[in-house]
Amino acid sequence: MGAYQGLLVDFIDLYLPVIALGPATIYFQPPGLSPATSTTLYFVIFAATLLGRPLGALVFGSLADRAGRRRITMISVAGFSACTLAIGLLPGYDSIGIWSLALLIALRFIDGIFLGAEYTAAVPLAYEYCSKEKRGLVGGILAGAYCAAFILLSLLTLLVLRIAPAGGTDSSYVQWGWRIAFFFGAACGAAFLVYRRKHLPESDLWEKSSKAKAPLREVVFGRERASFWQVFILMTGLWITSSMTASVVPDMLKSYHKLDATTLTWTLLITNILLYAGFIGAGVASQRVGRRPFLAVMGGVIVVAGSASYYVFMDGVIHGVLAVAAMSVVVQLVISSVFGVATCYVNERFGTSVRSSGFAMGYSFSLIIPSFYSFYLLGLADVMPARFAPIPLLILGGALVTIGALWGPETRDLDFRVSGQAAH
Repeated sequence: MGAYQGLLVDFIDLYLPVIALGPATIYFQPPGLSPATSTTLYFVIFAATLLGRPLGALVFGSLADRAGRRRITMISVAGFSACTLAIGLLPGYDSIGIWSLALLIALRFIDGIFLGAEYTAAVPLAYEYCSKEKRGLVGGILAGAYCAAFILLSLLTLLVLRIAPAGGTDSSYVQWGWRIAFFFGAACGAAFLVYRRKHLPESDLWEKSSKAKAPLREVVFGRERASFWQVFILMTGLWITSSMTASVVPDMLKSYHKLDATTLTWTLLITNILLYAGFIGAGVASQRVGRRPFLAVMGGVIVVAGSASYYVFMDGVIHGVLAVAAMSVVVQLVISSVFGVATCYVNERFGTSVRSSGFAMGYSFSLIIPSFYSFYLLGLADVMPARFAPIPLLILGGALVTIGALWGPETRDLDFRVSGQAAH
């Protein structure tokens, strides 16, 4: 429960720019920007957090293996909650010019560092308390914290939009409405710290295990290096597809399909209710058929069905708000449901003494290449219609998932408490 709560707060903070700040990005931007430039800045704000996460994982993953999972979880939540509060207090472009945008991007980068730290401690803590028979289910539930965060933020944004409608630079939502969601995110972090200060136990499995002197070195250059590079390939594919979809599809609904802020928020709300079930279904399915075959097959599904559904979504063959919204739901379910297996599988690939470091490097460090997806999209837009530019990235990401899965061993029957090691 502690890991789920931590991840929920984490995801609330991570996706505030996508949901709450989406209708208000003009508050931080110079007037008169072209749609392409405005869209690129929107992606950069989101990508800044993704770039910060590997750095946080690099620093705090090793600390979690040496100092304990609980302590790093508490430090990280305090850090990203403070950053979120600071963003909610930022002045706009009209007040301090381009510094408003620079401060927003800088704070989101620092925010990402602490978000990367939270992952490295809280998630291994959850799996080290979990029996092997339930890891698939637990993995789906933990991934569902992402959806729960989206749902909470969507409901909050819908409420605020009714009170403070979005519109031009002078509209109520753009001037102050978006801040409410950021204050909510900071308050959630503070509530977690207060409650979990006495109710978040340390991993007894970690306490009983031998401690690696240099866990990061062991993961990248030592006996765990094959696991690291295999996971790096697989997770790079998953991040290319899932993270890009989480930001590209909402932006296309707004900029290409012209959905208003309220309809967009309702669409994201429904998407994530269904995606929650998709994550749990993926986790349970991988427990039955095995992680390796499930991930390998789902990589192929992303290549074929994921790219095809995105093409239909953007080809103009569907008309009407409801049809467009429904198709966007299909796109995200097909592409992102497999992520319900990701945290479980990555934790199974590393031994107890280096699990946080392995998870940090394999799960978060693999974000570096996908974080520049906005620039990949701009480059692809020079050789093909911009609205279809995500398709080559979806094909590449799906292929990497399949390759990474086939490279690694089966892990579902690994018992952490018997060996303390990972499958090789």
